[in-house]
Amino acid sequence: MAWRRAGTGMALLAGLLAAPAARSATPVAPRSENSELRFTVGESALLDCLRAACPQTLSVGTKTLNTDLTLLDPSDVVLRHGRASFKIRVKGRTLPVDQVVNPTITLDRDPQSGQYFGVIASLPIQIPGLGAIDLKDYLPRFEVPAVFDNLYRVADRPLGLRLRIRRITILDHRLEVGADVDFAPVVSSRTPG
Repeated sequence: MAWRRAGTGMALLAGLLAAPAARSATPVAPRSENSELRFTVGESALLDCLRAACPQTLSVGTKTLNTDLTLLDPSDVVLRHGRASFKIRVKGRTLPVDQVVNPTITLDRDPQSGQYFGVIASLPIQIPGLGAIDLKDYLPRFEVPAVFDNLYRVADRPLGLRLRIRRITILDHRLEVGADVDFAPVVSSRTPG
């Protein structure tokens, strides 16, 4: 049975692994040297991110047999031994599925691009009449955003903040992130007129 994702169904899982920040198309100055910012994100902050991203719907199946599974009510985020796990309720639209599952996510880094990806290591679900199925076999890895841009107003002019994620590590009870940071006045794209 083929499984596919609907819309931004995996966005909540990316949110679990990436530090919360708003994205924008703000141009900022080039990266300066020795500008790494290190920060940690705790389990409760990641749970808040998941709660904000839910509900999410995954479309699963084939053209002839298809259903939507809605992910909602996340709880119990645990970061330990390089893995992130949490509980989340899965409710089926046409299949009689309404259960709490405990997915496990690991991080994978592409050695050529340096890009981080979240990988579903385990997402078991019980489907009546079919038995247990681990959805990890049907879900692709998802990209963790590499750059976060944000704008701040300082002294009545915009200041751009750009974080380029260089490393992410899942430690016991926290996510540790290292990012190059750039602060720069925002270049206006408007012409005087």
